[in-house]
Amino acid sequence: MILGLSVTLPAVVGQQHALEMLYTGKRVDGEEAARIGLCDRLVPLADLRDAATSLAAEIATSAPLAVRSIRQTMRGHLAPAVRAALVREKAEQDRLFQTEDWAEGVRATAERREPEFVGR
Repeated sequence: MILGLSVTLPAVVGQQHALEMLYTGKRVDGEEAARIGLCDRLVPLADLRDAATSLAAEIATSAPLAVRSIRQTMRGHLAPAVRAALVREKAEQDRLFQTEDWAEGVRATAERREPEFVGR
């Protein structure tokens, strides 16, 4: 799956957390996501809509030109960086799909067992 995570994930959680997640496939729960900055706020599911609406309303009270400027300043570089990363990620995935390890990973997942990778 090509998502540009090699650019966007480190920008959100930092290089070390991103590397650990990408190297290991580690999943994180809500508390961990909040701790490392993967989410803005952690709320019970029943309160999710109200919390999102409240945050949106809070942002909406700010000066709109300033909000747009901040967004462009903080995130404007992401689109070109993600485009470049997508090209690289696709090329790597195309290459890796040809390997024995990829086939072993698919088999192990289907068989619900730990994979035995050989580096080929």
